[in-house]
Amino acid sequence: MPIIYKNRLLEWWFAASTVGFGVWLGLPMDSMSTGAFADLTRWLTEAEWAFLFGITGVAHCVSLFVNGRRWWTPFARTLMLTVNSLCYGLFAVGFAVTYWPTTATYTYGVMILGAALICIYRAVKDCVHALEGLAHAH
Repeated sequence: MPIIYKNRLLEWWFAASTVGFGVWLGLPMDSMSTGAFADLTRWLTEAEWAFLFGITGVAHCVSLFVNGRRWWTPFARTLMLTVNSLCYGLFAVGFAVTYWPTTATYTYGVMILGAALICIYRAVKDCVHALEGLAHAH
């Protein structure tokens, strides 16, 4: 069983990038010190954002790794993909609340969530196939 299927490359990139983003935010420097991050840092500290993105990315990678080993694993993958997407969506909202025309609103809200929606569509299709396979097995 291959670890990375061709149609999951985007999702692996998304999950691994989330881990990387968490690591980046966890570095011993102030990445979120400018005014653009004002609302985001009121919600969570930079270390808390780092933990949120890091743990979400790791869990997403694990869900991708185990996907396909049992009938229910596409659902775990879809759940983690949704949680990962919500983290970026929350980040986009934080920028939008501070100053909505910022490029970060577009980057996190449109570009990243657009890629996430493609992944979610594919993951839901896998869930449907899992249910169909389960129905035919009984």
